[in-house]
Amino acid sequence: MEITGVNSKAYTSAAAAVEEDEELQETQEEEAQEYGVSVKDKEEKDTTEFSSSDYDEADVQEKAENYLKNLIYAGGLTDASAAALQNYMNTFDVAKFIKDYGPFTTTAEISAAMYAAVGSLIKQQQQDE
Repeated sequence: MEITGVNSKAYTSAAAAVEEDEELQETQEEEAQEYGVSVKDKEEKDTTEFSSSDYDEADVQEKAENYLKNLIYAGGLTDASAAALQNYMNTFDVAKFIKDYGPFTTTAEISAAMYAAVGSLIKQQQQDE
C-alpha cells in the first residue's frame, strides 16, 4: 500500500512544532524550578482545600461584633444608621454569614464581608461648616 499526497514539508513542520512545544515546556519547567515554583501538569485539576486555620463560628462572631462596634462607636454616623447597625448586630446569624461569605482565614476577609453585608446601612452625618 502506497501513501500518496502527503507533503513532506507539512510533516516536517508539524514535527518541528511538536519539538518546539516540548522544548518550550522543558524551558518553563527549568525556570520554574529555579524560582522554586512547581509546574502543574495539564491533566491536574484545581481543587479547593479549606485550611485547618479557618475561623470557627465563635471567632467570626467576635470579629463581626468588633467590626460593628468600631463603626458605631467611632462616631459620625446618623442616629438611624447607628440604630440599624445595632439591630444588625443583635440579629446577626453567624452560621448564615459564614455560609454566604465564608470560609474565613483572616480578619481582613471578615471585615470585607462585613462591609459587603452592612455597607448600605452606613450613613455619615453631614457636617455643617
